[in-house]
Amino acid sequence: MPQRDHLWPARWYRRSLPWLSAPAIVLWVLVLCLPFALVTIPPLVDLPGHMGASAIELAGPESPLARYFSWRWMFALNLGGEVLMKLIGEHFGIIVAGWVSTVLAVALFGAGLLATVRALNPRGGYGVAWALLFVFSFPLLTGFLNYILATGLSLCAFAASIRLEHRPRLRVAMLVVLQPIALISHAIGGVLLPLLIGAYALGRVLDDHEPAITEMRRDWHRPKRWRILDPRLAPPLRTFVALVWPLVVSVMTIIVWKVLAPGHSGLNKWRWDQKAWSFVLTLRDQSLMLDVATTLMAVIMIVLARAMGARWTWVQLLPGLSVFVLFVVIPSDINGSAFVDMRLLPVAAMLLLGLQDWSFAPPDRARFVAVSGAVLLGLRLVVIGASFADYAEDYKRQLGALGRVAQGSRILAFVEHSCVEERWRNTRRDHLASLASVYREAWVNDNWAVPGLDMLQPKFRPARYFTADPSEFVWSPGCQGGRLRSVDTALKRAPIDLVDYVWLIDTGLPKRPDPRLRIVWQEGRSVLFAVKPLGFSAWTLSQL
Repeated sequence: MPQRDHLWPARWYRRSLPWLSAPAIVLWVLVLCLPFALVTIPPLVDLPGHMGASAIELAGPESPLARYFSWRWMFALNLGGEVLMKLIGEHFGIIVAGWVSTVLAVALFGAGLLATVRALNPRGGYGVAWALLFVFSFPLLTGFLNYILATGLSLCAFAASIRLEHRPRLRVAMLVVLQPIALISHAIGGVLLPLLIGAYALGRVLDDHEPAITEMRRDWHRPKRWRILDPRLAPPLRTFVALVWPLVVSVMTIIVWKVLAPGHSGLNKWRWDQKAWSFVLTLRDQSLMLDVATTLMAVIMIVLARAMGARWTWVQLLPGLSVFVLFVVIPSDINGSAFVDMRLLPVAAMLLLGLQDWSFAPPDRARFVAVSGAVLLGLRLVVIGASFADYAEDYKRQLGALGRVAQGSRILAFVEHSCVEERWRNTRRDHLASLASVYREAWVNDNWAVPGLDMLQPKFRPARYFTADPSEFVWSPGCQGGRLRSVDTALKRAPIDLVDYVWLIDTGLPKRPDPRLRIVWQEGRSVLFAVKPLGFSAWTLSQL
């Protein structure tokens, strides 16, 4: 491990690389946010669901939504997007709230990474563009808004804690305020803050007290009782405790949550196949070739960094390594929340790439790393921008169905969900139906309503398995040989008589027409049916 020749982070900033200066960080963040200038509704899979839930929360007692849903605020570690959308939506509307909340989350995510690299690797951060590749990765493109907000806040707070290390009182005050906010925004994103600070503190001990630790290691043969009382342990312990003791606030926040929050019914599951697939799917976007090639190059950059001349100190290595270890050991599903582990891998990659110290490598090689990363990042941002424009046009076409929907109606929606083996590019329509609550104050079976986890609860329940997410999903015929639920199977069991419309999003027409359904709108493979009740006897005869 290379030795640090400076003690206080304040000295690092005066000698940082040009692209890690404060104005450059602002420019990086603006560039990352450029694709969102092309859209009104950011095309992130879960974002329409967040917007629909926010519309229900903001609905007044006179709104039809109040008849269909109830909302109860509770102390939870999953509130970041809901609170932010409420604050913005009350004054500017849900559409603006969804856009601003997403852009703010991306800005925090990118700025937190850049500030961390500037704090820990100011003269060796030639791989920062490689790290920024993972901003537009699985958690963001899936629309895990609460997690991105909390992770961005955690990264920013982590960088600030390093910057304020020579001002301990201000550092403690900052951590006391921001730790609960990050955890309440999202549990996993918020827990990254104490994890990173703990990893950094251990790295400081290993870097700053290496001679004493090496000497104690040579004395391993001494009796254990004497080694525990070894006076040489005092300075490392003082360093570690001084850095981590404010983390007690995170422990207190979790205890308060455990006491006040309702019980969760979900199970914790480790999905080892999902962890393996994470390496393939983390950068999944538009092009299989580009995404896989980018992933392979990033892995090579991490695994072969030392052979190529890069180095890490312990404080530079342990933050990313600790997040990767958490990715390996954490359950994939926790209390009804899925894909928990897959959210962590991009953060680990960002830190490991951004904190590689290339100042020890030959200058030409370091410059090649910086330029190649910038070119690849620029290419991917162009592809992302073009895809955002395509998604915006597709969303506009699909939402044309809502022009034929009466205000306050009940809509049973089904959207075709494809598997990665069949189609690499995600249509990102999974929760598009939730926008019916935004534009038409309509009931739709697309909401998240896990007891003890989500604050929204449906009052109108037409059938047990057709009330909330994931009842809207049907599968394309090419997935698992057609053994999964198709649109025809779903319609056969659906409570059609209890709703006003059936909205099929990219499913195609059902093979067997239902006499109760009348087409009122069609766009490609998407269809909106109005329900026309036929009466018991006619319906019975139609089934014969």
